[in-house]
Amino acid sequence: MKARLIPILLLLALLLAACGGEPAESAPSPTEPEETTETAPPAEEHLLPDLDLEEAQAMARFLNANRAFLQDGRLYCYDFGDDWTPALARYTWTKGSLKGFTVLAEGCIPEYLCGDGDYLYYIDRTSGGIERVPETGGERELLRKGPCEGLSLRDGRLYFCDGEGRFLSTDTEGKEETLLLSGPCSFAYPLDRGILYRAEKDGGRLHLYRTADGTDEAITAGQASTPLIYDGRLWYDNGEALCSADLDLLDEQRTTLPEWGGVLELLPEETGLTVRITRDEDGPIQWTGGLDRPFQQEGRGYRICDWLGGGVRVDTVYESDGRIRCFLLTDGKGAEISFLTGRTN
Repeated sequence: MKARLIPILLLLALLLAACGGEPAESAPSPTEPEETTETAPPAEEHLLPDLDLEEAQAMARFLNANRAFLQDGRLYCYDFGDDWTPALARYTWTKGSLKGFTVLAEGCIPEYLCGDGDYLYYIDRTSGGIERVPETGGERELLRKGPCEGLSLRDGRLYFCDGEGRFLSTDTEGKEETLLLSGPCSFAYPLDRGILYRAEKDGGRLHLYRTADGTDEAITAGQASTPLIYDGRLWYDNGEALCSADLDLLDEQRTTLPEWGGVLELLPEETGLTVRITRDEDGPIQWTGGLDRPFQQEGRGYRICDWLGGGVRVDTVYESDGRIRCFLLTDGKGAEISFLTGRTN
C-alpha cells in the first residue's frame, strides 16, 4: 500500500512545481464603483452684479430719495400734521386700506427712508442731517449733522455722502465712521463687490470702485446720472438719451425719448421698466411709459415715486404750480388710495 502511494505523491509534487509551488490566488471580488459628484462650474462673474427685482427696486428707491417706506403692514411716509407742518407719519396698511394716522416726527421732510425693524433712518431735508426715530414712535435722534445726501442701509451699516461729496459709512448709532471714497461723488451706492458712483471730478462719469483690490475705474465714456441695474443691464441718463449696457458694458444701446427734458425716474416693476420724463417749459409736463410701448402724456403737473416694492407704489402727485395735490398708493390689484394729513379717499 505504501509503495503504491509513493508514485501518486511524486505526481502531485510535480504538478505543484509546474504551478510555481504557490497556490493560485483567488479572483478579486467585484467592488462598487466610487461615486463621483460633478461640481457645477462657477457662475460667470461680470463687471457689475445682476440684481433681482427686489434689489433693483431698492436701488430705484435710493435714486428717488424715497419719502415712504413700507414694512410689516405699516407705511411710514412724508405727510403733514397740524397746520400743514411737514412730518414723518405712519399708517397701517391692511386689506387694501390705510388707517391709524400717527405723526412720528414733526417739522421734518424725510428722504431716503429706510428701517431695520427697530428704527427708521432718514435725511431731514430741512436740515440735511441724518436722523432716526423708533418705528413705534419715540425720541427723535440726530445721528450726523448735515449736509448729507444719498443715505442707504446695508448689512447693519449706514452709507451716505457728506457735504464735501465724500462717501462714508457708520453704524446705526452714527458712530464708527469710515471713509470709503474721498470724492467728490454722487449717486454712491454699495453693491456686493464694490461701489457704483458718479465721479464729479471726472466729468460726471460713472465709476466702479472694487472693494476687493481697491481699484477704481470709469465705466461710462461720458457723464451719466440716474444709474440703475435692472434686468441684466445698467441703465443711465447721459443728458441726451436713455442708455443701457450689459453687465460688462460691452453692448450699449440708446433710446431717444420724446420731448427730451431729462429722465426723472426709472421704475423697475413686474411688468417691465417704467420711465418718467419731464419738460419744464411753460410749467412741468410729464410723460410715462415703457421702452416697448409709446409714452403717454399725463398733462401738466407730475408725479414722483416715493416707494416701490412688494407690488405697491406710492407717488406724490403735484399740481402744475408745484403744490402737492395728494399722495397716491396703488397696489397693482386695482386698489388706488389717495391720502393726505390722515384723510383718505
